[in-house]
Amino acid sequence: MELKFYIESGIIESFVLGLATESEVEELEHMRRLYPDLDTEVEIVERRLERAAFDEAAMPPAQTKERVLQKIRWEQAGGYGETSSSYTFINILPKDGSHISVHRWWKIFFIIIFILSKIFLFFAILYYLKYRQVKEQEEARSAIVAVMQVQQEYTTPL
Repeated sequence: MELKFYIESGIIESFVLGLATESEVEELEHMRRLYPDLDTEVEIVERRLERAAFDEAAMPPAQTKERVLQKIRWEQAGGYGETSSSYTFINILPKDGSHISVHRWWKIFFIIIFILSKIFLFFAILYYLKYRQVKEQEEARSAIVAVMQVQQEYTTPL
């Protein structure tokens, strides 16, 4: 009766799945030495779990096998070395993170923005210089007018 209770406790399934603790493994090994029927029960549980895994397994896509075989052939050919001329390797591995790739249109957009900013900077400096020149001319005119007024005051008879 003790053996049937031990089998139904689930310790064999835990052992087969690798989830049993060290003490449970030692206990099971001790029980297997005492009861050889446990060896057959362990094999039955292994087959049952294997059958369940195969029955519920999802089939991979058909092209997966060809991809794996291409990768193996490529590695056997020495990687970058002598590969057949009909074989084209396209590296789709992620980059190491030191470079950023940007779409071509974004590059063009940023170049246009850069050029426009330089044009606007040029015109801003040009108009500033013209404004400063006009301001200096106005100051010179007002100074000349002031000097002429002062001269008229001194030259006019009283």
